[in-house]
Amino acid sequence: MNDIMTVSAKGQITIPVDVRVKFEIKPGDKLIGEVSENGFVLKKPLDFFSLKGRLSGSCPDNEEDLLTPEVGRQIMERT
Repeated sequence: MNDIMTVSAKGQITIPVDVRVKFEIKPGDKLIGEVSENGFVLKKPLDFFSLKGRLSGSCPDNEEDLLTPEVGRQIMERT
């Protein structure tokens, strides 16, 4: 997938639809811009909640539950 994109006067680009579909990029998503020796790469950050079931123990279903004092104590007890 090599697509040519044009930078607008405001510095904006449009990500081609096939790339947005493949990487599940939706309006409002955040992307990481990484500068390397060879150029500039856009990456989709890892979604913490997509790891649910892969981690030992339980994982909260949403950010609000993740930030409770009880969850903090449970995490500290495991380390």
